[in-house]
Amino acid sequence: MIEVLELEKEFPKKDGTRFKAVDRVSFEAHDGEIVCLLGVNGAGKTTTMRMLSTVFKPTYGTAKIQGYDIVTQPAKVRENLGFLSGDTGL
Repeated sequence: MIEVLELEKEFPKKDGTRFKAVDRVSFEAHDGEIVCLLGVNGAGKTTTMRMLSTVFKPTYGTAKIQGYDIVTQPAKVRENLGFLSGDTGL
């Protein structure tokens, strides 16, 4: 099960302000369900997945993968979640 509660991610901008890439997202995905994140370019889909896969730490909120917290138990999360981004960064 994936549990996401008010997950938020901000990034600093060059002018000293902050850009909110993900704004308080909440959802649940139960075992066996197929879930899709839909949105326009820049909506925060990849950033959300990068937080869930422990690549980024959330600015606010929490999420659990199979009961393991993405911030305090990242190794356990990575054992229970596979994620392949469309953007490989190459």
